[in-house]
Amino acid sequence: LERQLLLQNLMRERQAAMQIAWTREFLKYFGTFFGLSAVVLTTGAVKKKNPAILMPILPLSFVFAYQYDMGYGTLLQRMKG
Repeated sequence: LERQLLLQNLMRERQAAMQIAWTREFLKYFGTFFGLSAVVLTTGAVKKKNPAILMPILPLSFVFAYQYDMGYGTLLQRMKG
């Protein structure tokens, strides 16, 4: 029974490590998309003199912040607590 509990804990730790690794990999691609989107939307807002064009940056920034916190921050520790 003790060995089975140790194996279950090991499996849980590996799953958490895989989740963090996946999040960090996703963050690379999403960060690139977010950066390019911010540049393009800012350029469009300046050229058309319409600040409403910048609105998509707001939800994208929340997703980016969440993914960053999950991959490099303390989100997993806060969830465990």
